[in-house]
Amino acid sequence: MDGDETEAQAGDRATDHLANERTYLAWLRTGLSMAALGVAVIKFAPGRGMHAAFSGLVLLGAGLTLIVYGTLRYNTVRRQLLRDSFAPARFGAVVTVAVATLLVLISVLLFL
Repeated sequence: MDGDETEAQAGDRATDHLANERTYLAWLRTGLSMAALGVAVIKFAPGRGMHAAFSGLVLLGAGLTLIVYGTLRYNTVRRQLLRDSFAPARFGAVVTVAVATLLVLISVLLFL
């Protein structure tokens, strides 16, 4: 702990880091769930032809995209918290969620 940092400030810093970790775990859970759904579609819908396989691959890609973004964002926020200069991500989160949603919609349409 810094000589100038009080116990309350150190507690706030710990709370911020723990919140960052919880957010990362949420991105990770969502990405893994989507990727697992993609694998399940590929594995258990072989009678549906190439559309099912492509649909599963799209879901898998969307899940991996969420995992990569969540990991990059976690590291960015961690560095910002250590420097006491936090900047919220508007563009990256919106684009990532929009792309993942679009991929899921395409996947669903292909699977039907």
